[in-house]
Amino acid sequence: MVDQAGGYMKVGFTSKDLYNRMDFEHRQVVLDGDAQAAISYMNAKAIAYPEFFCMFSVDEENRLTNLFWRDSQSLHDYCCFGDMVIFDSTYKTNVYDKPLVVFVGVNNPNATTVFGCAFLVDETADRYRWILRTFLTSMKDKKLVSIVTDGDKAMRVAIDEVFPNAHHCLLAFEQHWQQMIDTYDLKGDWIEMMYRK
Repeated sequence: MVDQAGGYMKVGFTSKDLYNRMDFEHRQVVLDGDAQAAISYMNAKAIAYPEFFCMFSVDEENRLTNLFWRDSQSLHDYCCFGDMVIFDSTYKTNVYDKPLVVFVGVNNPNATTVFGCAFLVDETADRYRWILRTFLTSMKDKKLVSIVTDGDKAMRVAIDEVFPNAHHCLLAFEQHWQQMIDTYDLKGDWIEMMYRK
């Protein structure tokens, strides 16, 4: 290419640019293959285990956007311990650069139990509405009593619409807030405004 262009300066990109582009293209092929492999795996699980649940959505270009799943143990645990659910997402810490959403609770021996998981394409209220409705469907429409989040605004909007009667709590907010106020002797309008928020 250097010879055809008449020198390095005339190529229009560096070798690093070329490698980056090749890596990007390779990842797209792998990710597309991974999406199909994941769906095939989930479908096989659903055939083998009637209580296994999986749902996904695709965009206009037929690319996977959202993927939710839960197994039969998750359904059983939710039926027994699903009055209070922690709804949280990690911020794109996986190879797919997609938020991972988890629904977890606590069983009688105080052990964490997973009720379901999902990959979303983004963290908007529409995506959260989709995942909450899908979660509810997967749990045979058993509504939760309390839901705990980190206070994300998009989550709150979706929760208010899908679970309007659920108690929405912030993760250990009250005790941590009071401990912070006492420890640092915080006072004033700004602190009160932050508490209300």
